[in-house]
Amino acid sequence: MKRWIPILLALILLLGCAYDPTESEDTKKLEVFAFSVGKADALLVRTKDAAIMIDTGENGDGEKLVKRLGELGVEKLDLLILTHFDKDHIGGADTIIETIAIDRIVLPSYDKESKQYTQLAAALKQTDAEVCYLTKDLPLTYGDLELTIWTSPVPFDGKSDNEQSLIAKIVYEGKSYLFMGDAVGKELEKLIFGTRNLTCDVLKLPHHGVYDENTFALMTAAMPSYVIICDSEKNPADAETLAAIGFYDPVILQTKDGEVHLTVSEGVFKTEE
Repeated sequence: MKRWIPILLALILLLGCAYDPTESEDTKKLEVFAFSVGKADALLVRTKDAAIMIDTGENGDGEKLVKRLGELGVEKLDLLILTHFDKDHIGGADTIIETIAIDRIVLPSYDKESKQYTQLAAALKQTDAEVCYLTKDLPLTYGDLELTIWTSPVPFDGKSDNEQSLIAKIVYEGKSYLFMGDAVGKELEKLIFGTRNLTCDVLKLPHHGVYDENTFALMTAAMPSYVIICDSEKNPADAETLAAIGFYDPVILQTKDGEVHLTVSEGVFKTEE
């Protein structure tokens, strides 16, 4: 019997090395981070197959976001989506583009005169990333993650950047996530009352929680279980907005309270402190 003990121990060790009890959970997990950068958007969606960033905060946020991405172990972005060219969405883009490897950068197809846009344009000229100015919807797939980026149905009038917001809808493991940039006014109305499927489990509310006459209609169309609002203590979401959302009783996560970290594993949502 004693001669079999070393063999049994070797087999146990071999099986232990081959089995990782966390593997099944990790391979099916999706994480959403909404970084706390004031009344500005900077979000990360991560699975085992992709790291996708949506917007980059304001000027001065770039270094902070690069550091945070490093802390999270993100060394490369598969995709950077800049929803529109307002300073609170592209402010940190130049620093991120110049610092982190990025496979593809997607932007709306219009121009803007601003310091932040000039800095972004300069960074884009130097990057090795594929740069896509969208004029039509773009479907993308990263492993089991399906993403569609919608372009605005509203022609650019030279004034309203918000109404040019790109919208990102992600479907992964039977759950859906809708990131709406700053879609307001005519764009929001056309999205709600058009042919788009806005239903989602997680909604990143547009425009930092500023109340829109279509907020109720958006919630009716989307029916999310979780709502993320990129606001701040100085500029929190409007009380009218919170009341409209609260009528539908989702979990409300606001960046004014700190970084939002939502983890979804095996269909179960968990918010991290």
